[in-house]
Amino acid sequence: MAPNSSFSRIWQNPSEFPAEVVLRELENLLRSNPDFWLKINRDGIIVDYKNSRFVNIGDKPETLLGKHIDVGLPPNLREITAEALAYLSEKKSQVFWKEYSYGIEPNIRYVEVRFVVLYEGYIMSNHRDITERKRLENAFLESESRFLSMAQNAADSIIIINDEGIIQFFNKTAENTFGYNHEEVIGKNVTIIIPDGYKGKHDTFLRRYKETGLQHIIGVGRELVAQRKSGEVFPCELSVGEFRTKTGKMFTGILRDISLRKIQEQELYQYRNHLEDLVESQTMDLKMSKNIAEEASYMKSLFLANISHELKTPIHAILSYAELGEEKSASVPPEKIKEYFQIIDSSGKRLLGLLENLLDIAKLESGKMRYLFEKNCLKETTKFVINEMRVILEKRGITVVLLDKEERWEAEFDYERIQQVIRNILSNALKFIPNDTNIEISMVRREFIPRKTQSYINGIGIQIRDFGPGIPPEDLDKIFEKFIQSKQVKAGTKGTGLGLSISREIVNDHHGLLYAENHEEKGAIFTMLIPISREGLR
Repeated sequence: MAPNSSFSRIWQNPSEFPAEVVLRELENLLRSNPDFWLKINRDGIIVDYKNSRFVNIGDKPETLLGKHIDVGLPPNLREITAEALAYLSEKKSQVFWKEYSYGIEPNIRYVEVRFVVLYEGYIMSNHRDITERKRLENAFLESESRFLSMAQNAADSIIIINDEGIIQFFNKTAENTFGYNHEEVIGKNVTIIIPDGYKGKHDTFLRRYKETGLQHIIGVGRELVAQRKSGEVFPCELSVGEFRTKTGKMFTGILRDISLRKIQEQELYQYRNHLEDLVESQTMDLKMSKNIAEEASYMKSLFLANISHELKTPIHAILSYAELGEEKSASVPPEKIKEYFQIIDSSGKRLLGLLENLLDIAKLESGKMRYLFEKNCLKETTKFVINEMRVILEKRGITVVLLDKEERWEAEFDYERIQQVIRNILSNALKFIPNDTNIEISMVRREFIPRKTQSYINGIGIQIRDFGPGIPPEDLDKIFEKFIQSKQVKAGTKGTGLGLSISREIVNDHHGLLYAENHEEKGAIFTMLIPISREGLR
């Protein structure tokens, strides 16, 4: 194919094109890059540049041409460039990478720079502004619950250790990268993933930090090697952050397997045409960070919108009827004043219930919910809840039929929390079923596999069936998400969408199951299963 053909690929077949065409194409690619870059020779003389509105080097770039780096560059860039020159003089096929910052609080900017050896010995440094990425990383660490939910699905390995080097968190990507299951590493020293020749450096870092408080690697990205369960050693990129908890200092390591990138960097040196691939890879990383940030922003906005609405409604009712009662107290009959107080009481209870649900959600997500596991009767627990809701049930003409098998339904569980689960399921059913109908409750015994285990255990539980319209198939699992309600909910129906979510979390903490399905004839069925005995459960 002719070099000037419209279907030619200059970077697939560079040898078929004149050298000046290849160089011109490379220059076009570089100048289309939004980053700032400098080109220097081996003697440290600046020979070319490309400006960028994102990175400020403290002077007009055109004044730098022909100057030595010691004269033309600001101090921080001067030190980094000198360090890169020394590094690349020994390792000509490598890429030198580092992060730096400039400016004064609160206007500090962060930049990522990469130095690459070009043809004829020239060295190019590519400076990318990563201030927004740094801001997102800091915001990412501010909220523990948000961090944990996102960290499990992060593209990079995320490992959290305490100041003794004991692993506290190991996300799914880390499991895939290192070949360990979560249970195999939690409580173990982080040296389990460090090759033998590097374990001493890790111990030295922790000891030095405890003794002096000097942050040797915190906030500084670096490349090192790690070891998989199989014994394979591989290169990786590590960034370390620090945060404090009630139990002491914790260190978060964000680690990326860069085996593939190392191969690509070697090819870059050999063939001189991999810059386009490198830019594309960095663009994909930025897109991923952008998508994560947008998702986090959306979830935050959704939560604030829902919680604002749920809080405002009862508060407005309380304030409105209190004001109305004050104005009308002398002119309306006592029955009307009583009605105002009933509305205020109902709204206050609704507001209190919402706050209690929010507190439960916070405790469940942070792992601070406390349980008292004792042998109790599930049948008597269910009867207690039915009796507690008797007034509401009688008012609507609804009968709860307890299909009693003349035996005790005993298991080890938290009496009050399982009451809360049963109460939430019954309250949910009351939103949908018509008046003058039944709710059937029966006992079930079944073997099942608890969460995070692979062995069957004996379980006992209850099935609660209503005779309402049922649940749309697409909502059968969504109804257990926070602030999510079934499409069957009528306009104006009160509810926060937290009850079923809390119930599932409580049952999960019991190593049980809670799920919903539709009856083949009519209505919905909620099934709760918990272990009969907690022996052998963690």
